[in-house]
Amino acid sequence: MDELNSFFQNAGANVIFGLNALAGRTIQSGSAIGPWNFNAESFIRYTVRKNYSIAGWEFGNELCGSGVGTSVSANQYASDIAALRNIIHDVYRGIRHMPLVISPGGFYDANWFQEFVNKSGKSVDVVSHHTYNLGPVASTFSGLKNILQKSATKAKAWVGEAGGAYNSGHHLVSDAFVYSFWYLDSAWNVSCL
Repeated sequence: MDELNSFFQNAGANVIFGLNALAGRTIQSGSAIGPWNFNAESFIRYTVRKNYSIAGWEFGNELCGSGVGTSVSANQYASDIAALRNIIHDVYRGIRHMPLVISPGGFYDANWFQEFVNKSGKSVDVVSHHTYNLGPVASTFSGLKNILQKSATKAKAWVGEAGGAYNSGHHLVSDAFVYSFWYLDSAWNVSCL
């Protein structure tokens, strides 16, 4: 981590560090069961003690809705994000910069996201989702934005990952210059919302 931090500082990067949201859970029939049980606090304390600048802590990756490989219920995810928020508030107490709490970082499922947002309350600063849909992302982003606007949260919507084709696409198609226009279209649609 020390060498990575040196690289991040030299590059001028804003670091968002992803935490494993499956730690401590049992996988049963495609669902991750039980509360999150990872000693993230010692690692977070280490970064603070070393004075590393972490812009945000992202909890999990592609575990919302039906997930990719496995999923965590919105209710459990909200409970776990509250536990992470408590750790961050405790560790960063008295420190001027409080990093963002970002979650869930997965594919948009309106019902799952609605329940997560309603139950997570003020525990999450950024509600992120992924979009790989070979088309404009505006409808997905506006759906999430509407959920956030109708809730009591002050969380913002982010597209954490995006691409025209899931799983890296196809050589000479999604890695071609002309494909860059899809990214421009996506960025334009999201910035206009």
